[in-house]
Amino acid sequence: MVLPSWGTTLVALGAATVTAIILERIYHYITRPPFEPAGKHCFITGGSTGLGKGLAIELAKAGADITIIARRKAELDNAVIEIKSQCRHQGQKVIAISADVTIKEDIVRAYDEAKIKIGRDPEYVFTCAGAALPKMFLDYDLEDFDRSIKLNFLGQTYAAHQAALRMKEAGIKRGKIVFVSSMLGLLSFAGYGTYSPTKFAIRGLADTLRNELKQYDIDVHIFFPGGILSPGFDQENLTKPEVTKEIEGTNEPQTPEECAKSLIHGLRSGNYMIMVDIVSEILRATTRGVTPANNFFLDTLLALVGQIIASGYALYMDWLVKSLKTKQH
Repeated sequence: MVLPSWGTTLVALGAATVTAIILERIYHYITRPPFEPAGKHCFITGGSTGLGKGLAIELAKAGADITIIARRKAELDNAVIEIKSQCRHQGQKVIAISADVTIKEDIVRAYDEAKIKIGRDPEYVFTCAGAALPKMFLDYDLEDFDRSIKLNFLGQTYAAHQAALRMKEAGIKRGKIVFVSSMLGLLSFAGYGTYSPTKFAIRGLADTLRNELKQYDIDVHIFFPGGILSPGFDQENLTKPEVTKEIEGTNEPQTPEECAKSLIHGLRSGNYMIMVDIVSEILRATTRGVTPANNFFLDTLLALVGQIIASGYALYMDWLVKSLKTKQH
């Protein structure tokens, strides 16, 4: 028996790999949900500032009708003017509704008003409202935990429930619900004892609904941004512990516009888990569990690399926190 040479074997493996990658891309193109915002009613919570407003602007440029939700009317009014200036054509509608996403009745009212003013239920819903209050765990008041759960978890849950219910009843096909988690919904460390658990919880909800809502032809996605330059980010830094800043390092936050473009790029690619850079892609591949791969071959490689990096980073984080004890004595 004549065995093939190493050269022939490597060529065969290379050809098989390239063929598999091409077939995977064709499969993704055929099966992944399209993202076509032109003419769609896009409903955005937290839409007056930060990511929410940046996203509304990008969707307006793409030809969508926009509803933004937030509490402060003055900020909403200013945001509407800015969003309208970016619309693709004069026929687009942009409205603002003052509502508190932590209040169930407000969420129901906001959807009812949006339907009347836009003329139909939203086809795409983005749950961008949220906030962080970084502190060491023992520096929180017990009420801080309630506030974080209500805003960061229940606020998105209420919005998603109403979205799915109305999409189902209206017979909307290929509707989308896009949750906003955080890099801190994939890992956590000192300083995020109220925020990170709620962002992990959003991941759990999104994973559930990604599967469950397929029976109604509703697509679910989840976005994991890092820092976003916004009033909320400035507020975070007022209470952020020094050790938290050391662990985070010198990574530059994105502008709301950059972040919104990252999200839209992920939606156009049909990705379930949407990231913003190579570091977050490595983290996603390392921790994605039983969810669809963005690219099976690349994800496998990133996961192998990520295991090594994660182990080293965990040791580094522990060393920084243990050093606090030395500084206190």
